[in-house]
Amino acid sequence: MSLLPTLRYDIKPFESAARRRYMLAARLVVLGCILSSPIWVWLLFFSAVQDTHAPSLIFVPLIVVTCVIGFMSQWRGKPHLKQLLGTGILARLVAASLYIWLGAFVYDYSVDAFHYWTVGMQRAQDFSAVGWSAFQPPFWSTNLINNICGFVMLATGNTLPGLFVLFSLAALWGGYFFYRAFSTAFPAGDPMLYGTLALLLPSNLFWSSAIGKDALAQLFIGLTAYGFARVSQRLGTLSIVTCALGIAGVLVVRPHIAAMLAVAVTLPFALGKARGGWMNVAAKIVLVPLLVAVSLWVVSQAGQFVGVETADSTSSIQTVNNLLKNTQIGGSTFNSGQSLLVRVAESPFLMFRPFPWEVKNAMAAVASLEAFLLLWFAWKRRRALLAALRQWRDPYVGFILTYAILFSIAFAAATSNFGILVRQRIMMVPLVLMLFCARLETAEGTSFAPKRGFDYPIMRAVSIHRGTS
Repeated sequence: MSLLPTLRYDIKPFESAARRRYMLAARLVVLGCILSSPIWVWLLFFSAVQDTHAPSLIFVPLIVVTCVIGFMSQWRGKPHLKQLLGTGILARLVAASLYIWLGAFVYDYSVDAFHYWTVGMQRAQDFSAVGWSAFQPPFWSTNLINNICGFVMLATGNTLPGLFVLFSLAALWGGYFFYRAFSTAFPAGDPMLYGTLALLLPSNLFWSSAIGKDALAQLFIGLTAYGFARVSQRLGTLSIVTCALGIAGVLVVRPHIAAMLAVAVTLPFALGKARGGWMNVAAKIVLVPLLVAVSLWVVSQAGQFVGVETADSTSSIQTVNNLLKNTQIGGSTFNSGQSLLVRVAESPFLMFRPFPWEVKNAMAAVASLEAFLLLWFAWKRRRALLAALRQWRDPYVGFILTYAILFSIAFAAATSNFGILVRQRIMMVPLVLMLFCARLETAEGTSFAPKRGFDYPIMRAVSIHRGTS
């Protein structure tokens, strides 16, 4: 008797139970957002000093409705995705309001998000006198954010909450692209678990819900991940363009991250297992030299951005050490006095720091709690990770591993502040979490998931069937 027809019925109860569990978590988040709405709505619109509130009261609902309309075609016929994205919108509004309150009352308007707002407001005001020259070049990195704020306020008027919500929802679209990338690259994985983590992880919500480069980085890294997921499944023009647009977007926001992505895309594409027959092999032969050339150019641009003008190793090490010293600010410093070799050796733990014994203030304590939960989650899902690592030649697994290694080494070597580390690593965490939620289909069968904890429903169904057959 065939196993698969029986599994078709056996799996359903387990999948339904897991889906109900994740949807219950999303509903609890929604309930919390609704019950606390009088507080966070006030924080969003009225906690920061503004000349007028009218533009925000008009623009914020407009941008939220526009986002919902954009998602409607994506979640049609997918109630679980509708639940996730709806929860994500509410959670993003709460995160943006919390960021505004902390920036205004705790940090006295000294955070970067308020600087972007004031510079953009000045440029919008200067437009009536000097025209388009008010929006000064260069149109990348920090000045890109200044100009975007100026363009928005030129059209809408002074709207600090509107800018926060605009950037926050842009990051939510990035989370959606991460979800689509996971569903495309790992169709046998656990999309509800991954979607819950990618869209609702607290650090991701908070740090990418403010005016700044973090939100746009989430958007374009997610787009890159989705584009390459499509490329790794089936080579096509639209897939290549999507991936290229993502890397180009990251390039104008954070060139050094774009360099890592370019290398992470090129190596697995060139060395990974070919799919799709001889036509894909022929396409790879044509595209690989182009990808290598583009990657080298992106790396050179990133080198100029961080101040590495030559390939001299002494100069590069000195640049890294200078970057490390520049981050040694505030009360969350670490790695002080450690050699470059030690910092690199600690890079595999980048995702799980600060450890409890490294906590020095309240913000670090919150970050440490989430890091501990991530470490616990990683331990519970270790078999899924090991199964994915055994398939390192799979193009998408190779992409994630290459990017994670480059990112971890670079930021462990050049960062000595936990506040900066927790904020910056949200550019890596959504990709790494894919490996803990994935289940790869191989020629020999399907890779196994953990026996306990967050186990895959299909594997429990297999066990039950084999035990009762």
